[in-house]
Amino acid sequence: MFTLIQDVRFAFRQLRKSMGFTLMAVLTLALGIGSATAVFSLVDAVLLKPLPFAHPDRIMALDTLSPSRGGTAPATMPNETSFPNFEDWRARARSFESMASWQGNSFTLTLDNSPAKRIDGMTVSSDFFRVLGVGPALGRTFTRSEEGAGNRSVLISHGLWQSAFGANPAAIGQTIHLSYQSYTIIGVLPASFQFPNAPDAQVWTTPAIEHEGRNPSAKQRGWNQLQVIGRLAPGVSRTQAKAEMDTIQGSLAARYLDDKTETAVSVTPALEDLVGAVRRPLNILFACVCFLLLIACANVAGLLLTRTAARRSELALRSALGATRPQIVRQLLIESLTISLLGGAVGFSLAAFVLHIAPSVLPADLPRLHELSLDSRVFLFSLAASLATGLLFGVLPAWRSSRLDPALALKDTTRSSTASRSQNRLHSALVIGETALGLVLLIGAGLLIRSFDKLLNVNPGFNQTHLITFRVGMSPKLFQDERALQLIQQLQSRLAALPGVQQATYAYPLPLTGGDMSITFTIVGRPNPPGEDPSARASVVASNFFRSLEMPLRRGRFFTAAEDRPGSPPVVIVNQAFADRFFPGEDAVGKRITSGLAPAVPGDPDGPGQPQEIVGIVGNVVRASLAEAPIPEYFVPFAQASIGQPTFALRVAGDPGSYIDTVRSQVAQMDPTLPVYAVRTNLLARSTAQQRFQTILISAFAGIALVLSAIGLYAVLSYMVVQRAMELGLRIALGAQRGNVLSLILRRGMLLAVAGLVVGLGASFALTRYMATLLFATKALDAVTFTGMTVLLFGVSVVACVVPAYRASRLDPMETLRSQ
Repeated sequence: MFTLIQDVRFAFRQLRKSMGFTLMAVLTLALGIGSATAVFSLVDAVLLKPLPFAHPDRIMALDTLSPSRGGTAPATMPNETSFPNFEDWRARARSFESMASWQGNSFTLTLDNSPAKRIDGMTVSSDFFRVLGVGPALGRTFTRSEEGAGNRSVLISHGLWQSAFGANPAAIGQTIHLSYQSYTIIGVLPASFQFPNAPDAQVWTTPAIEHEGRNPSAKQRGWNQLQVIGRLAPGVSRTQAKAEMDTIQGSLAARYLDDKTETAVSVTPALEDLVGAVRRPLNILFACVCFLLLIACANVAGLLLTRTAARRSELALRSALGATRPQIVRQLLIESLTISLLGGAVGFSLAAFVLHIAPSVLPADLPRLHELSLDSRVFLFSLAASLATGLLFGVLPAWRSSRLDPALALKDTTRSSTASRSQNRLHSALVIGETALGLVLLIGAGLLIRSFDKLLNVNPGFNQTHLITFRVGMSPKLFQDERALQLIQQLQSRLAALPGVQQATYAYPLPLTGGDMSITFTIVGRPNPPGEDPSARASVVASNFFRSLEMPLRRGRFFTAAEDRPGSPPVVIVNQAFADRFFPGEDAVGKRITSGLAPAVPGDPDGPGQPQEIVGIVGNVVRASLAEAPIPEYFVPFAQASIGQPTFALRVAGDPGSYIDTVRSQVAQMDPTLPVYAVRTNLLARSTAQQRFQTILISAFAGIALVLSAIGLYAVLSYMVVQRAMELGLRIALGAQRGNVLSLILRRGMLLAVAGLVVGLGASFALTRYMATLLFATKALDAVTFTGMTVLLFGVSVVACVVPAYRASRLDPMETLRSQ
């Protein structure tokens, strides 16, 4: 132990004597280890940590499976399910000890002496917390009877209990107002509880309200709106549960014709279901940062080889004085481990800074983002990475130095040049490896940049600039039918009159704001077998919606102001994809459809609705993502189908962000109890957030790799010039042209660069195919990217070679020979 302490002290003394080398090595490793630590913390939080529930591997997500349409998607597509389906599943399934449904929701919370505010919540069935294995911190959870119509029970979060009730146990039994309805608090959830799919939820209600009304959604088997989870019964495997659920769903499909396309059920581990869409991007990101760490190791290994070469006489002397090979190896490894641990400490601090700013950079919809932290698992990874890199870049220099022959090393003879040639071969191998890994990262970044550029150049079908969008929290019970429409239209008029506002409109849902809705329809004169009516995306919009968003009119006309009133003739506008699919080779204008959004026939409120005339065809507009293909969609005047709270959109002059306070004040003047929420001034930011994050991060790694590769090549050539100074000086003294010396060094550097590029191209051809799912309108073997990145790295390599080559060509032969 005493000897080890002495070795550590000696290592620190040696590193202090070479501060330039030490700083370069520590900073290089800090970049690599810090980047790897930050990315590992993200991968660990999202992919590796089990869900924070009891026996999380037994919790399954259940989705109905429908055959894909058009042959462009997998054979089966997972869908949400309906209330009747869920109730049948729950009653008949024996593979699950408990099963529950859930929906994300939001509510307007009204408390005494506080302004109304919008909060996140969930609507869950009674066994939801039993499935998760979570009990209340206070009170109780829901009972099955509280799912029925007329019940208004609520569970609240620990944070809301503290902020609204001062953590008073007497809160149980009190009343709070959610979306202008009274709910009775029956329990408080633990402070540690967060449902990963809705981490910001503060209230949980039952689906009682879905069972109320003239035509409640809870009675409609074709209205898929529920997510379902279940806990496997003891001794039941996932395969067994899948077989039973397929049997149940198959029998339901046979019994209820409207549901016959959904004949199977997927049974997926809850964690896999949650993170499935981001698993591959994060794995690729982690692979990229590991490449960067390897480049950093190669760079530091090269520095150590150069340093140990300069210490040949010292190490030979120690050997001649009795130091054994294991002692020399141990000393050199302790020095390399000291460097790596210092680099790891700086890197961990760098990772802490990165994670501090991460929430503002990461996509807001990234699952489990709230669990991101530098916990003990991340610390152990950072420590392990530091120790592993210290051994990785330290073993080879230590082993080579321990093989020195003291007699030869103490003689400054030409035999030392043989050793230097061997040393150069190792340096060269490291540089080739650095260059190859750097090219792989550069090509990966180049592919993402090209893909992201093409995504940003997609025409969304409307003019998204100078728009501010927002929602207003209105209670479905307080503002129903005509009263809601009057309020919405009054607010539209008030906002349209504001200085700088060019257009004010509204729609449900609005493009690129996160909403979507598909509803079946029939084409008049083309009857379909029961259960086989086609469906398409649907939106209810204001009459000026198309002009406000500057959507192009292909044929026909837009809605008129007269059609913005209840009782007006039923009309509909379709997009070009709708016309192409359902009316190929004919004019869709003038045709009629009957949809789920059609006004009821007078005297027959439960009938199919009135036929709606297609009065116009507009261009295709993206709904959820810029990357989506054109999808058939139809639009109905809001006044003819007020089925949801709309999103408002204002087209303004100047910066949309400057209108946020004005919008809030205008709404407050109309009704101070109406909260404004979901305010956005850049609709593209949400749609492109994940692609932007991936592109920026991998491009940053590639930039660092480019610099490190250039430094590595520069260091090798500089070392070679120093080692061969006497030879080069003799060449010049004997008449060699300085240009010949310049070309000699350049040729050496170019050979290393080209060798690295060849290896890197081969690796890139093999690896970039795994990025295909991350790319938009860009091939994984894109020739432009491969060529451009190769030329870029070659150009940087040339620059890295020029300085040492020029220095070699300017050697003074007399000074060189005298110093040797």
